[in-house]
Amino acid sequence: MEQRLKKQRGRLILRVTLILFAVWMAVSATYCVIRLRREKSDLQSDTLSALSKAKQILSLSEMGMGTSSRLYISSYNLLYFKDLADDNTDTQLIIIDPDSNRIIADTAYKTDVRYSLETEQGTFPDDFGYLDYRTIRGLLNDAQYERIVTLLHSRPEDGGSYELVCTRFYYAVDEIIPLELSVMRVRNSDDRFDDGQMIETFALSQTGAKDKTVYHNARSRINIVPKEFFLNTDCNRDFISALTQEQRERNAAAFSVGHLEYVFYSSEYYYLDAFVYNEKSGAYENRSKLYLLQYAKKAGLFASCGRELWWGTVVIGGFFFVIGLILCLMIWKTIKMQLIQEQKRLDLTNALAHDIKTPLFVISGYAYSLKENIDGDERDSYLDKIIGQTEQINGLVHKMLNLSKLDSCSMTLNRTEFALSGLVKEILEDYKSLPEGKTIVYSGSGDATITADRELIRTALQNLTENAVKYSTAGSVIAIDVTEKTVSISNPSEAISKADLKKIWQPYFRMDKSRHKKGNGLGLYIVKSILDLHSVRYDMSYKDGNMVFRAEF
Repeated sequence: MEQRLKKQRGRLILRVTLILFAVWMAVSATYCVIRLRREKSDLQSDTLSALSKAKQILSLSEMGMGTSSRLYISSYNLLYFKDLADDNTDTQLIIIDPDSNRIIADTAYKTDVRYSLETEQGTFPDDFGYLDYRTIRGLLNDAQYERIVTLLHSRPEDGGSYELVCTRFYYAVDEIIPLELSVMRVRNSDDRFDDGQMIETFALSQTGAKDKTVYHNARSRINIVPKEFFLNTDCNRDFISALTQEQRERNAAAFSVGHLEYVFYSSEYYYLDAFVYNEKSGAYENRSKLYLLQYAKKAGLFASCGRELWWGTVVIGGFFFVIGLILCLMIWKTIKMQLIQEQKRLDLTNALAHDIKTPLFVISGYAYSLKENIDGDERDSYLDKIIGQTEQINGLVHKMLNLSKLDSCSMTLNRTEFALSGLVKEILEDYKSLPEGKTIVYSGSGDATITADRELIRTALQNLTENAVKYSTAGSVIAIDVTEKTVSISNPSEAISKADLKKIWQPYFRMDKSRHKKGNGLGLYIVKSILDLHSVRYDMSYKDGNMVFRAEF
């Protein structure tokens, strides 16, 4: 039986595990798909939100105007746009003048700086401006560019590092146009440079410098060209130019560039009201016009919500683990009960076949004897014994039917209210005359009533009384006491071991000393089944030479 239970338990755990694993995978996959779609939608919404912020910056800004009457985004505004784009390292914001198709601001190629200013007339306060990578790259020839890159990637033998410094430049409105770049050897403690630190100087194209105020730096470290900017590692985020013209014309879209990796793009035209002071005419001019704003963000869906997906699948897995554990316990409880019931029925069937075998053998023997035409008293004796064996089989079958009914899940109790003491007195009417000088002494107090199935309780008390009479010693006194809702039955008995006392409620159990007594070992098992159905507390004990049964209803 233990081996069978172990085998069934293993099968149950395996089946529930496989089923819940499949369900967990399906639910987790569904959750991941829904969450990734929502993340994609949120990222697309972020691009629209970024455009709205860009429009707010433009609406609050002033536009600068050069001598050629071209509009420029000021360095301050460019700083705001870069902060907007730098919410994520893989973003780009472009503002375009549709009339001239000129790029006014591009966070992928422009960086804001604050430079120290010095001219032949004197030193001026530090001022802001921006560097455009494409402008610088266009002013350098290939040899100059490669040389600077080589130096910036190397390190001095005596320690420190190489930095690129803008030593001569001029302003085109707010854009700083370098005229000379120098590579300096610096230490972390250096705030200013001297001639001994200059490694190499590079003269850039002077085109456009005519009639411009040329500034020199005061050898201040503040005039460094950011290394990441020049090497194009910090600002190489030009996602928009990689899009086709058709894609850039869409207001909002997401374009796949890898496995669950997208470029989220949005664009919008914005009409800016701007009045600009014209230095030539000395009056304000209406320069309100339409601008094109383009924003792109490159993001991987797993990178942006991978942690949430991981925790989500873990939580779902934990939920199904708990559900699986509860299901296993519930199903195992049912299966175990079914297996125990099945084993119990098998044991009862085997015991029934064994108990019926002897009476049938006796009946068969007497039947063959009657076939020989035995006459007189001997014939009647044979018939009486056949009838007696038949009644024994009939009684056994009736007990088996009762047991089957008691073990059935569909058994319904016919509960009524009745006096317990009255029922016991009725039962004792059948035991007024007992063999071997045995007597029953009844004592009771109170007339309390209980609610139970009267016929089943009667059967249980009859079996207990019959068992006490059958197994008590000759000439003994059997005591039955009823107090309120408690019944106790005590009878002198031969000694019984603790091991046998534990087995006394099992079907077909009979102690070796009592095997000569008539009976089939079902009486106490029927009592147990009836009392369990009524949830009655009961016990059987052996004290001072007496078997004592006690039940509390």
